[in-house]
Amino acid sequence: MAADSPNADLPGNASVEPIDPAVARYEVTEAKSKSAKRWFEQAKKLVDQRNYDYAIKSYVEGLALNPEAVEEGLMPLRGCGVARWQTGGKKPGMRDGMKYSMSAKDPVKAMVNAAWLLAHDPQSSEYAEGLLKNANKAHCDHAALWIAPIFLENLKNDKKAKPKKFTALKDYCEEVGDRCQARGELAEGLKAFEIGLEALAAQQAVEPKNRDLGNIIRNLSTKLTILRGNYQSADSFRDSVQDSGNQARLHDQDRIVQSDERQAELVQLALEEMEANPEVEAKVIAYVNLLIKDENDERESQAIKLLVNKYKETNNYRFKQRADDIAIRQMGRHARIARKAGDDEKYKSLMKRRLTFEVGAYKERVAKYPTDLRLKYEYSRRLFQVSKFDDAIPLLQQARSDPKVRHSCALYLGRCFFQKGLFSQAASILSDAIEDYELTDDDMAKELNYWLGRSQEDNKDSADAKKTYGKLLQVDYNYRDVRDRIEGLG
Repeated sequence: MAADSPNADLPGNASVEPIDPAVARYEVTEAKSKSAKRWFEQAKKLVDQRNYDYAIKSYVEGLALNPEAVEEGLMPLRGCGVARWQTGGKKPGMRDGMKYSMSAKDPVKAMVNAAWLLAHDPQSSEYAEGLLKNANKAHCDHAALWIAPIFLENLKNDKKAKPKKFTALKDYCEEVGDRCQARGELAEGLKAFEIGLEALAAQQAVEPKNRDLGNIIRNLSTKLTILRGNYQSADSFRDSVQDSGNQARLHDQDRIVQSDERQAELVQLALEEMEANPEVEAKVIAYVNLLIKDENDERESQAIKLLVNKYKETNNYRFKQRADDIAIRQMGRHARIARKAGDDEKYKSLMKRRLTFEVGAYKERVAKYPTDLRLKYEYSRRLFQVSKFDDAIPLLQQARSDPKVRHSCALYLGRCFFQKGLFSQAASILSDAIEDYELTDDDMAKELNYWLGRSQEDNKDSADAKKTYGKLLQVDYNYRDVRDRIEGLG
């Protein structure tokens, strides 16, 4: 059987298009915020009456409308949950876990479900992780920064140490920090990175012989140092702003929807600040972020030109990297517009152009930052998409030392060997990855099992392939073409 096209059904992608991570915060409409407030007020009254179960339900109803309500919703919900627990409240049972699923497709729903479960078992690290994981997915960054220290504390108090969970906590915090940094929210980014380092320190205490942790700690420490330097050189950017006019402007900069007049005013003010402080990177990035906010081609091109010129002036590669990211986003947007218009030929052409650009950009980034394993993973993922398997394999083998992408690297490694017709090697890599992977029913677990089955099938190990496919059917009966493949094996 011939190997499939490497671009078919890439994990995490609806099509050939690589993931384009958005950095905008989760937005709540004014109407939903008002409705949520009514639920929170009702919950507070129920707490005063010591009717904790119904209070939790009311808090959760409010959080479903406004999941970023930390002070009004999440904090008093936790207080309510602790009070309930102290008066002998029961922990969630198996049925509760099924009803309030933390793996729901809608991350906000999954996050709110996790909040309900955590309120009924405040010391659970599992439920705290569920809240953080889904808050991160939904870009509810206020909520994520609130729950992260609680998750860390619950992990430390677990009777049985869970070293990998500390790494997971670091990963969630790093993603939140990266988004905050991209938005110019430097103080929040610092907080996220600092919590991530606390998690790694806790893991090091549990696993003193884990040699991989040293590199992970150094990488995140470097990020923190750079961000702290930018924060300080930008006069603390947010915290140092005293007058209410500037505070309002900073608030407006974070909003997604602006009037044209206000947007033009903000752009002009940011330009003036940048010109007054041309050596401060944060001022340049703040101006660029405003230029590209409304996804206007002309202003995006202006931002790209500015960043490229700044790179030439300062030799600061971060300017070039940001320029490339804007160009990649722009090409992806043009492709989506073509697809929406029904022009498939133009869509494919634009996506091919974008992928070619990304391959070049990530090759350059890996050359600039040769110790950054995450970049090697991203580069190898794109090499896989253009069928350069021999180039991708050694990069994937190096990148899998990063715990966050270890299993993704294993999946792509297995698929690289599969594409080269080395089915036995592919099966061995994927089998080891499945054994190491903690979950059994998420997308990664399904993909690992699917390609293990495919590798076994093409290696003529029909019995093993049927067994692997059978396990996959028990998790997801309609997954891909698994039923047809089992029938084809006889």
